[in-house]
Formats: sequence, C-alpha cells, structure tokens
Amino acid sequence: MTTDKLDQLKFIITSILGLILTGLLIFYSQTILTPILIYFLIFLLYSFYKSNDVLRILFFVTTFIFVVWVIHELLSILIPFIVAFLFAYILNPLVTFLHKKKLPRWLGALFSVLIVIIFMSLVLLIIVPPFIEQISLLINSAPDLIIKLQEFFEQEVLSRIKKVGFIYPEFEKFISIELPQRFQNLMNSFLKGVFGLIIGAGSILSQIINIIMIPILTFYFLKDFGSILFYIKNLFSKNYQEKILNFSNRFDFILGSYIRGFLVIAFINFIVITTGLTLIGVKYSVVLGLISALICFIPYFGILIGFLIGFIISALSGVSGFNLFLIPVLYFGENLLENMIFVPKVIGSRVGLHPIVILISLFVFGYFLGIAGMLIAVPITAFLVSFIKGDS
Repeated sequence: MTTDKLDQLKFIITSILGLILTGLLIFYSQTILTPILIYFLIFLLYSFYKSNDVLRILFFVTTFIFVVWVIHELLSILIPFIVAFLFAYILNPLVTFLHKKKLPRWLGALFSVLIVIIFMSLVLLIIVPPFIEQISLLINSAPDLIIKLQEFFEQEVLSRIKKVGFIYPEFEKFISIELPQRFQNLMNSFLKGVFGLIIGAGSILSQIINIIMIPILTFYFLKDFGSILFYIKNLFSKNYQEKILNFSNRFDFILGSYIRGFLVIAFINFIVITTGLTLIGVKYSVVLGLISALICFIPYFGILIGFLIGFIISALSGVSGFNLFLIPVLYFGENLLENMIFVPKVIGSRVGLHPIVILISLFVFGYFLGIAGMLIAVPITAFLVSFIKGDS
C-alpha cells in the first residue's frame, strides 16, 4: 500500500472515529453518564491528528458542547463567577478609560468596584424596602383589583358598547370574563416570580456568600481583563485568531454597547416613572417603575405594556380625574424624551435594524422565549445580521 493511500485511510479512520465520539458526547450529555471521558478521548485524538481538518472542526464543536454541559452542571457554583464577569465586562470601558488617564489598572478596577458597591448599597437602602412593602401590598390586594377590573369592563366598557349597537356574545364573554382572567394570570405570574426572587435571594445562605464573592471576583476580572482576553485568544490557532478577534470586536460593538446603553436608559426610566407616579399619588410607584424599566428594552411594545399595567393598576387603586390623565402623559412623555435624547446619544446607530426586522425579531423571539426573548431580540438580531453581512 502506497504512502498516499495509507494517509488517506488514516484520515478516513480518524474522521469516522471522531464523528462516533462526537455522537457519543451529544448522546451521553443528556443522560446520567458523564461525557468527560468521551471528551478526553476526542481531545487525545485531536492532539495526535491536528492536521485532520474534520477532527479540527469536530474538536471545536465538541469543545463548545462540553463547555455548555459543564456550565449547566455547575451553574449553581458558577453563578458568582458569571455575574462577576458580566459586571467586569460592563465596567471594563470605564477601567480602560481610567487606565489611559495614567491611573494603574488595579486602582481603576478597585475604584469601579467600590462605585458599584456604593450604588447597590444605596439601591438596597432606598429602593428595596418600599419595593418589598408595595409588592406585598399588591399581592394582598390583587384579588380585589381583579374584581374591580371585571366590574369596570362590565359596567363601563360593555354598557357603552351596547348603547352603540349590537354586540356579539363571544365578544361580550371575552371582555367581561376572558380579558380580566388573562390579566389576572399575567399579574399572578409576575408577582409570584418577583416574590419568589425576593424570598430566594433573602433566605439562602449561599446568596450571602455570593454577595461577598462577586465584588472580589469582579475586581480580579477587571484587573486582568485584557490578559484574560489575550489568553482566550491564544487558545485558538493563529489561523483563527484574527477571526476570533473580529468576532469579539463585533460582539462588543453591538451587544456590549447596547446592553451598557440600555442599562443607563433603564435606570433613567425607573427614576422618571417612579418619581412621576409618586407625585401623582400612585400606591405602587416603585413596583410600576421597576416594571417599566425592565421592559423598556422591548421596542414599541415595552412602552405599551408598561403603560397599560401602570394605568390599570393606578385606576383600580383609586387614582382618578386629572391625576389619571397625567399617567399616559408621564409614560409617553418619558418615552418621547428617551427616544429623542437618550437612545441616540447612549446607543447611537449601533443596532441599525429596519423597523420591520425589529418587529419580526420581537414576534419570533417572543414566541419561543416569551418576555425574556423579547428583551434580547433586538441585540441578538442586530449581531446576527451584522455577522451574516460580514461587517467589521
């Protein structure tokens, strides 16, 4: 057998073996049996036959699958590391800016972490107590609010529609029964989720350890952020380093800037809506302000959802007359201010998606992932579009 045929046979055998091991990894990752041994075999095979292009591709694919599996298995342990890395990623531009101003990186990292600790402490002291009080009050009064909502639809909405003309029984059933029921389900899901988050964050001892660990880990991530990225880049061969660098730059330009920008906008949204509702006299201003801030990430629909929830709860909790008229002025006025001033300056044109593309992405992500999907729809779609187009 000639050398070329022997090399060809070796290539075929190692490729088939690599495919089999990859299939086993995917299969056993979903069972009780650990895939660590299988991945180790794939790693050994790739180490001996790096020249095999098929094995190289399989190695990168299986590495990704293996890392995802490990993260899933160790998620509870890795949460402080993940949160700390996200904080470091968000704060890295500030530390880099301070470093360019001749401030040592470790000192800039320490300064940034202290700022975050002070800010979070103020949030805990100022916002959390009234939030817990209001969310508890809202949970206790939710049944009465639903009854008032149903009475409002029956006495005000249906009676006025009937005066205009004929009304279908199905529509009457939807207005008087199904619509309040859906609103009740929405409120129950939200309140249970928030209340469970508060209970979970406050009762588990490990969360206290995480609170202590996260600032320390954030500091170390920030101090050596450039070195960490350099190390990750060097994990790949030189042929792929330029592509990885291009990928990370594009990721940071679109997703990083979008996330950092909207965190600022969400904070402004929370302050404006909460302060405005407090001045109007709404009982649940902190809760409604938080809801508005969380969903302001959703283009077009965020303002409508936030306003409808705020308006309905305010009306049912006793706000009326001119004060009730001020609520849409507050919500839509803040949204107008947000889109005219804050969004262009903070985020700029980094997203650059056509409105139709944005709407399609919202419906698609919302269908598969619900509200969480709508929150991430725009930045993920912008990144995918940029990646497909090959923008630098």
